[in-house]
Amino acid sequence: MIEGFLVLSDAASTDVATGKINVLGAGWSVTGPAVSMAAVTGFLRIPWEEVGQKICFVVRLQDEEGQPVRPFAEEDGTLSFSGEFAPDIDQAEPMARRVPLNVSFAIPIPPLPLTAGHVYEWILAANDVEVASVSFVVRAEAPTTGARGEKTGEACRSSSIVE
Repeated sequence: MIEGFLVLSDAASTDVATGKINVLGAGWSVTGPAVSMAAVTGFLRIPWEEVGQKICFVVRLQDEEGQPVRPFAEEDGTLSFSGEFAPDIDQAEPMARRVPLNVSFAIPIPPLPLTAGHVYEWILAANDVEVASVSFVVRAEAPTTGARGEKTGEACRSSSIVE
């Protein structure tokens, strides 16, 4: 059975020569309220009995109700990325076959117009089976302040210590 996991970061790129992922600012789960550029990094662990077969994967974004996200316009498609690969079993060293084959990828994500105060989830599926997910929340807008710095609609309260 293929295993997977996802990591959110500020930026990530794949070193094509080694297959390693270079990641900056990894491991966050809170962003916004203005959502900046980010990256979704995926890792798949493939058992050797499945190496050599074509593996299709999809990474998709859904909202807290499980609905696909269409961040730019309702008529646009859902936000998802897909690919396929067939690891070559003949290229593996005999020693490497003692552990699952690791395949990794990085997907740069542009700033998205997501709704503040909502939770979103990236889902990774391999061969139509969900193998990983990672959730994040977009901060709500900060309360506005009046000219003197107090929150609008609230009176400032002060307290004093009397001995």
